[in-house]
Amino acid sequence: MIRALAQKVFPIVGHLEGQPRVTGLWLSADVLDRRPGQLTVHYRGYFAGVPLESVQRVTLQPPHRVEFRQTRGGLRALQGLYSLQPVEGETELTMTVEADIGIPLIPDAAAARVLRGYVERTLDKIKLTAERELPRVVRRPKEEPAAQPADAAAAAAAEEAVVRVEPAEAEAALSAVPPPVPEAPALVPTERKRRRRRRRGRRRTSSPSPPSD
Repeated sequence: MIRALAQKVFPIVGHLEGQPRVTGLWLSADVLDRRPGQLTVHYRGYFAGVPLESVQRVTLQPPHRVEFRQTRGGLRALQGLYSLQPVEGETELTMTVEADIGIPLIPDAAAARVLRGYVERTLDKIKLTAERELPRVVRRPKEEPAAQPADAAAAAAAEEAVVRVEPAEAEAALSAVPPPVPEAPALVPTERKRRRRRRRGRRRTSSPSPPSD
């Protein structure tokens, strides 16, 4: 399944000059004759290491079908088709190939592996080419757009509550705090000694003097 419309996939399949870029079988493709809906193409490549040429008549039926048939070449027979079926905005692409190799050096099992690889590689390359230029769409959950403004508004409100403080509120907050109680200064030992000496001196002067003879 290709994530692209058939109208986009069909030009890739029908671009026969570009077939060597999407297959592992052909190395070159030259259009010998071009008519409305039909082309004659001369392919050159290798089949299981053996050089191969094939002249094919290709019929284009846009946007759903491409048929090809060998008219002359190194194989006894070769024919196939591409079928494009649209499925819900995507395209189901299938490729069918029928061949009679007729090369003595290549056994049937090896020929079947080559044909299977040719079909698989062609389909993979067409899919990669058709999906290469698709735009990348990043879908976010519906909750995120609603949550982001709420978080931003809450953060802004919190910031305003911290930064914007009215002068009257600041003065009332400061007046509500009780002033600190001053601590009584501690008496220094030297001052106590001085007070005691003064008291003793006063007592001596107040005592009566003895009578004289």
